Amino acid sequence: MHLYFKKRVFSPLVLLIFTIILLSGCSKPEPPELVLSEDSWHYGEVTPDQKPSHDFVIKNEGKEMLKIESVYSSCPCVIIELSKEEIKSGEEALLKTVFDPTGYEGDVKKLITIKSNDPKNSERIIEATITVLRIPNPDIELSEQTFNVGDIENEQDTTIRFTISNTGDTDLLIEEIILEDLFNHNIKTPLTIPPDEQYNAELSINTSQLKKGEFRKAIRIMTNDPQNSMLFLRIQGNVK
Repeated sequence: MHLYFKKRVFSPLVLLIFTIILLSGCSKPEPPELVLSEDSWHYGEVTPDQKPSHDFVIKNEGKEMLKIESVYSSCPCVIIELSKEEIKSGEEALLKTVFDPTGYEGDVKKLITIKSNDPKNSERIIEATITVLRIPNPDIELSEQTFNVGDIENEQDTTIRFTISNTGDTDLLIEEIILEDLFNHNIKTPLTIPPDEQYNAELSINTSQLKKGEFRKAIRIMTNDPQNSMLFLRIQGNVK
């Protein structure tokens, strides 16, 4: 008695369908894709007291969840705020920015860095630029701010001389001199010093009001210089 076995023959169509099923089961979802509304932004020409803002749009054009791992700027002068850290497919988030130009002048460039789980662009850089206009202002300069009068006799008057210069482009105003009664000076406040001019100041010390031994004193000069509204003169010495 002979047994016969039928061989199974798979047609090309069946094999193709089987292969497609296997491949579809192994396929991976499309990764997240971070797309920025702008890679750079110029905040324009501003004065130092202005703080312009701009909102960047971050969109996820991939299929998986886009996760923003960190956002930071190269300078604290660029203040940033992200509306959300996880962005679904097709959705957007706002990156709000404010540029504070205080202390800057001329063309300024800072960088904003965005790190995410986008496999192709895990780190994106935004170039933030601004032009800070100069506001005319006075600029005080002292020929010397620290004085050591050395050894002096009791009840011996000592005189200190220095110059106050205005290297700015508007009038410098010496508003007030704050000092102890043992000092006398020739600065009649308010004193106006025009641009590129200077004033020869004299300061005398009445040592009869000092105890014997070392002393250290400070004098405050109040001005309208926005960068140096208060300056100190420091004086030291030794009364025999």
